[in-house]
Amino acid sequence: MKPKTHFKPRRPTAFSLIELMVSVAVLSILLVIVFQMLDQMQKVWKRTRQTVTEFKDSRTGFDELGRRLGQATMNAYYGYKFKTGALGPSKISTKYGTEIIRQSELHFVSGPAQPVLFNGSTTKAEGSRPGHGVFFQAPFGFCRDRSQLNPGRLQYEQLNSLLNAWGYFVEFNTDELDRPLFLNKLRNAPKPRPRYRLMEFRQPTEYLQIYKLGLRDATSLTPKASYSWFTEGLFSVNSEWNSQVQDVGSGATFFRTVRPIAENIIAMVILPRASESGTSASTATTALAPAFLYDTRSWQTRSATNALNLRTRHVLPPILDISFITVEENSFATFALRTGIEQAKDDPKLITQDVFQDSTKSIKDFETVEKKLRSLGLEYRIFNSTIRLRESKWTDT
Repeated sequence: MKPKTHFKPRRPTAFSLIELMVSVAVLSILLVIVFQMLDQMQKVWKRTRQTVTEFKDSRTGFDELGRRLGQATMNAYYGYKFKTGALGPSKISTKYGTEIIRQSELHFVSGPAQPVLFNGSTTKAEGSRPGHGVFFQAPFGFCRDRSQLNPGRLQYEQLNSLLNAWGYFVEFNTDELDRPLFLNKLRNAPKPRPRYRLMEFRQPTEYLQIYKLGLRDATSLTPKASYSWFTEGLFSVNSEWNSQVQDVGSGATFFRTVRPIAENIIAMVILPRASESGTSASTATTALAPAFLYDTRSWQTRSATNALNLRTRHVLPPILDISFITVEENSFATFALRTGIEQAKDDPKLITQDVFQDSTKSIKDFETVEKKLRSLGLEYRIFNSTIRLRESKWTDT
C-alpha cells in the first residue's frame, strides 16, 4: 500500500504591493537627494566660474599696475645747495654752496585722489574719483609721433628707455568713449554702461611736462602747482581730449591720455611704508604716510623743516601696500538696475571722502566699506599686494 504524499503549496515569489510602494518611496527620496546635490554642485560650479571670470579683469589690472609701478624712478643725484650772500672784506654778493643735498627734477606722489591730488585742478571727470591715486615717472619708452622719413614707424621706437609720466586712479564713468565709433551711430546702439573703472594715465615722451615746470629750483610752490604736470593741460589726466571720441581740431597731437584697464574696482588704497626691520610693524606701517599721502616734494610745498618731509625728499618709498576693493559684475548690474544708474552723473558714490584719510584707521575704514557693500546687496572682494620699488634709496636714518 503506497503512502500518501502531501504537497505543500508553493508561496508566490513576487513582491507585494506594500513592498513595491515602500521601495518606490525610498528610491524617490534617494533620487530627490541626488538631484538636489547635483543641482547644488552645478550652482556652486557655475558661481565659482562666474566669480573667477568676473574678477579676472581685476587681477589683470592689479598685475599691470604692480609691474609698471615697480619701475618708478626718481633719477636723483647729489648737488650743492646754494645761498647768495656777501663774502669777504669787499662784501661782494656771491652765490656759494652751503651743503650737498639730494636733487631731482622728477616727482612721485600717491594719496587720496579727490580731496588731495585733484583738489583745485580743472577736473574733467565724468563721475567721482574715489580712493587713492599714484603718479610717477618711469623709463617705459612710450612715444606716439610718427617718423617724418618713414610714417609707418614711430620716431623714437628704438629708444626703449625713454622717460614717461604714468599714473593710476579709479573713476566712475561710462564705456561710450571706448566703443567702436560705428556702435554709437546705430539707432539701437547699446546704452551707456556706467561702472567704476581703474584708469591708466600715460604721457608720451614727446610731451613730457615735468621738465617744463622747473620744479627743482622753485622757491614758492603750492601742491596744486607741483601736481600740474598730471592735472593740467592737454596731456594731463583732465585733458579735454579724454572726453572726445575723435579729434575736432587739427589732429596733429590728438591723444587720449587715460584709458580703462579694469572694471568694477570701486577704490584703490595705497599705503607707502618702510621696511619693518629695526622698528615695530605698526610704526613702519604709518611712519611714512600718516595721512596716506607720500609726496617727494612735500618739503617744497608744505614744510621745509618737517622731519618727515625732509626724509622723503626725492626718495621713492621702499614698499607700497596696495588694496583693490572690487565688486562682482552681475551684482553691480542688478544694483544699477534697481537704483536707476544709467549715466556717469548717477554715481552712487560707494566710497566717500571721509574714509582712507588716516592710515591708523585703515582697518576700521575697510570694515565700514564692507558693511556698506553688504547692506546694498553687493558682492565684493578685496585684493591685497605688496610692491617693492626697486630704485628706492630709503634709509632709516
